[in-house]
Amino acid sequence: MKSRKSWTAVAVLIVGVLATWQLCGSSAVAGDTAALPVAVATIVTVEGGQAKYVGSNKCKMCHMKQYKSWKTKKHAKALDTLKPGNAAEVKKKFGLDPAKDYSTDKSCLPCHTVGFGKPGGYAIPDATDKKSVKHAKYTVGIGCEMCHGAGSPFVDKHKKIMMSKTKYTSEEMHASGMNKIEESTCKKCHNDKSPTIDAATYKFDYKQRLIDGVHEHYPLKYRKE
Repeated sequence: MKSRKSWTAVAVLIVGVLATWQLCGSSAVAGDTAALPVAVATIVTVEGGQAKYVGSNKCKMCHMKQYKSWKTKKHAKALDTLKPGNAAEVKKKFGLDPAKDYSTDKSCLPCHTVGFGKPGGYAIPDATDKKSVKHAKYTVGIGCEMCHGAGSPFVDKHKKIMMSKTKYTSEEMHASGMNKIEESTCKKCHNDKSPTIDAATYKFDYKQRLIDGVHEHYPLKYRKE
């Protein structure tokens, strides 16, 4: 069984390499230097079975301004609100114990961390494991991939664009695996299932949240308008 899985992985890799070679061949003629990472991303997605989370530290390599802005917002500190003593008034209002540590509560973590329980996503760190602690550092809070989607299918395409200074469209990025930002994306967490939301009065203001809730929206240098 193990041998069969290994050969399957090799076969997928060979197909991916051939696809990459064909895309690069055509791109050399057309001048499309962004073709390579699309093929690479396909290998990652198919071989892994599903897209993997890569952590916000990968995103900041190309989007440092957005990352620094995000670090000042509530989303970046979402996990902190679950810790003892934090957000005490809200917790009391909705019958939660302000002294309790909810930061390891698996029912809370899907909306307070990046990709909890999914490949590459947040895992409760083992304090004795430096690698585990480091990974958790970049997947805490409501990070980049919570809105834009797990990064493995498109992170290489981003790097290629930055290095080659190739122009791209939003449609091309969505085709490579990036989420289209829309209200339904936010409502996966901002809904009346939250224990600190009054379903009778709660109203999610999508447009306002885009302005003050996530990060400053700077012009993207290589995106075609």
